[in-house]
Amino acid sequence: MAEFEDFDAIVIGAGTRGLVATYVLSTLGYRAALVDRAPDVGSGDGSFKAPDGTWFDYGMHVLDEMRSPLATRLFRRVCAGVHRTRLRRAIVLRDFIVPYAPEPRALPPPLRRLLPGDDLIDDIGDRLPTRELIGRYYGPGYADLIYDEVLPSYPSEHRHLAFGVDEAELLVNIYPWFFPRARRTPKHGDISRAFHDRLRSGIDQYVLYPLEGGFGELGRAFVRSYDAARIEVAMGMRDLEIALDATGQSIAYVQGGGRRLRAERYFWAGSWPELCRLLKLPCQNPSTDRIALGSFRLDRPARTEYHEILVGNPAHPINRVYFPGAFRGSEDALMQIEFSFPVAEERSLDPDHWRDTWLDSLRALGILEAAHGVEVYDFKTRTLHFNGYGMEGERLRDADPALIPSGSNIFPVVPSMANLNLNAHIPLDVGYVTSVLTREI
Repeated sequence: MAEFEDFDAIVIGAGTRGLVATYVLSTLGYRAALVDRAPDVGSGDGSFKAPDGTWFDYGMHVLDEMRSPLATRLFRRVCAGVHRTRLRRAIVLRDFIVPYAPEPRALPPPLRRLLPGDDLIDDIGDRLPTRELIGRYYGPGYADLIYDEVLPSYPSEHRHLAFGVDEAELLVNIYPWFFPRARRTPKHGDISRAFHDRLRSGIDQYVLYPLEGGFGELGRAFVRSYDAARIEVAMGMRDLEIALDATGQSIAYVQGGGRRLRAERYFWAGSWPELCRLLKLPCQNPSTDRIALGSFRLDRPARTEYHEILVGNPAHPINRVYFPGAFRGSEDALMQIEFSFPVAEERSLDPDHWRDTWLDSLRALGILEAAHGVEVYDFKTRTLHFNGYGMEGERLRDADPALIPSGSNIFPVVPSMANLNLNAHIPLDVGYVTSVLTREI
């Protein structure tokens, strides 16, 4: 049996939260280890190489320059090469591609005729965006468009109707993405909504992205920023095991790769359900959805001026199409497509089926020409954790840190099952880890 290696702290999980936690420990001079079963850092915020060496991300990842000053400063401090881009986003309604938050008068006539006029007022505020309220402010025809076409284009949201979930509850996650510009009543206490209301008022949105290596370069840059004399990063520990002490409430040590590591504090940056299973705590299974991700290198750029296009038409199995080369300031003709659907649905996972289906849709929408060729294609699927509704339509409860006994040496880094934006959780991660280190255990 290997001898124990002692650290001040051990971080379990090398996703963005674990990387930020380790950054705080390194900055404050702690001796710490970052451990993970995965071969590379970054987890869902990481990147992978296609067979030709092209970097792609596990879904669209950019950092909003204007949402969190702390996250922006940290990104620029850690990552040496960063490209700044004014994000150009579009939406698809009935096969019309229009700018995000379009002026009503700029809509194509078939869509504009659904509206009560060009000077719209959205006074929904803190209320649920019901069909009736949307019809009152945007017109009954537009309300039907949103509920009968846009919502079904998101099977992961729409599936809950069969379990009796109110349609307005389901629409919350995509409202007001597919709406024209309107004078809106602020929603109290919703920081994300306030941010998007600012965008919908017409201000420019700027995003940051690494120049090389995909968004996963941010994770690798974090590792390079650590004090190598104090921080050890142990990736690829496939046989990683976590041993609890006699109480079953604290970690005694972790082991893997022929090593045994122990510390006073263990920062949990893995999934909340996995921690619940370890400590035998009650927790719902949030893995109700699967995302299909297609990554393409085309033989020429797509026919679009946009970086990101959100699709609200159920005829096309696409939630989002975007162009990574534009984020990194390159001329690379790269394209990625995301589509999520319930795990319980019987859908083909054949890569060729998805490639052909997606290309047909993109040609029908005019984003690609018939002559566009595909030089590289990669298909991946993975399960998603959503802070929404479970398989039987029950609302998923968020992670509850109060379930962990006060005397435990396990500290969950921002314990949440919410699909939080990096801009939101990075400042919380920094604050949480710092607060743990400054109080006694």
